[in-house]
Amino acid sequence: MAKKTKKLTLSEKIKQLAEIPFSIKWVSISLFLFTMGWGLGADTFFSIYVKSIIGSGLNLTLIGTLLPIIKLLTVIPIGILNDKGMSKYLLLYGKIWYAISGAFYFWAGFEQSAFFLICAVILNGIGSSTMYTTYRTLYGKKTQTNNRSKILGVYFSSINMAYVIGALISAFLVKYLDLPYMYLFVVIFAILSILQDSKIQDFVRRKFSKTWGKYLKKQNTDLPFEYEIDEEYQNMEDILRKKNMLLLYFREIFSLSPWKKMFEAMKSYDGHMYVALSSQALVNFMNYVGFLFIPLVAMQNNLSLSEIAILFAVMRLPYLVNILIGNIGDKYSKKILITILVLFSAGLFFWLGSTSSFMAIVVASFGLSLAIAMLQPITSALILGYAKPKDKGLIAGMQEFSSKIGEIIGSLGIGLLTALVGMNVAFQFLGCALAVLGGYLLLKKLFQSKEKKAEDHQGKDIEVPIFAPQIIKE
Repeated sequence: MAKKTKKLTLSEKIKQLAEIPFSIKWVSISLFLFTMGWGLGADTFFSIYVKSIIGSGLNLTLIGTLLPIIKLLTVIPIGILNDKGMSKYLLLYGKIWYAISGAFYFWAGFEQSAFFLICAVILNGIGSSTMYTTYRTLYGKKTQTNNRSKILGVYFSSINMAYVIGALISAFLVKYLDLPYMYLFVVIFAILSILQDSKIQDFVRRKFSKTWGKYLKKQNTDLPFEYEIDEEYQNMEDILRKKNMLLLYFREIFSLSPWKKMFEAMKSYDGHMYVALSSQALVNFMNYVGFLFIPLVAMQNNLSLSEIAILFAVMRLPYLVNILIGNIGDKYSKKILITILVLFSAGLFFWLGSTSSFMAIVVASFGLSLAIAMLQPITSALILGYAKPKDKGLIAGMQEFSSKIGEIIGSLGIGLLTALVGMNVAFQFLGCALAVLGGYLLLKKLFQSKEKKAEDHQGKDIEVPIFAPQIIKE
């Protein structure tokens, strides 16, 4: 049911962005810088690049599945470490793994080596789970009931603004650079992002930290505890040695105790949390299918790499509006919105499987991206709404865990279906399956609404004054 709220104009929505906490703005700059490295060709041409190294589409499916499996195995321990207040260390480690993985991706293409590619994917998975779980935790700690979707809209917009800008630039760069060199941008921008973090965390110099710390005090920025200036850190070596963090990091990742904690903590949540996590898996299922397979559809239609980069930018463009429409989930029923958007996506997937027109592919991809762009902050806000304050890091890990389950199912399911019946039929089948799911959710919601109305009506009938006159029909 819609909440009665005043409809805001575009200018008022933009003014509301100024109210976003200062710490979120700084974290968003860091996130934007990092993601630019992947936007400049690395993610844009990922499926095409992997296929050029290992050959067949089936191998692409296996590599595409390996990546979320690695992430899935590490997100829960990372969530536990975030709950222990170690976010600033985790951001650093995540970006270091990403930088190394970028170098391996480069060598994999340069040497046409499947071994280097697998190493790159493994490091990519560890870096992704470390960094994005931590970013989700930092954003989640700054959310409240009335601004969850808006803050998470900033999170997704920061990522996708970098993707759009990077993809458009890569459409020009790919004419002059071979694909392996695109992965060097991952290394460069990971380092730039670490330097951006250093302005807050004092990764570089104590003197710089003191200067910046005075500025922050004047601004009264209310930074989260993970970003407090710690003057005892003089350089990165101190951070890496501090409290044996590197040892603790790997011990936590390879330990079974975080998984035990997860199962114990999840026992305290009811079915609403599991439904919310399932919706997260569904959204990432759709997103990952688009990420892996739509560029291959474009290749089948003989598009150039520059045209594929532009298509990728078009696919990411709707995500930018998250910063303006992210709060739609704060105004209306999140479950109804999810149902409507799933039905909308079903039609678009079926259309993608039924057309060979480039413009139709662009329009359908844009519409699908718009639906997913709206779904992501809604499902994230739904999960955070059920999370207990002490479990923010764990639940951020569970969000990533659910996301990877969806990605694994998407990569394996659609990949195998494509091998059996072809990509067009696979997309048509997916559209029909989503339509059935959306229809079921819609009917379920309608029946629940009728039952609630009946209960309310029955409650009113019961609330009769004791001495009210009775009319007896003979």
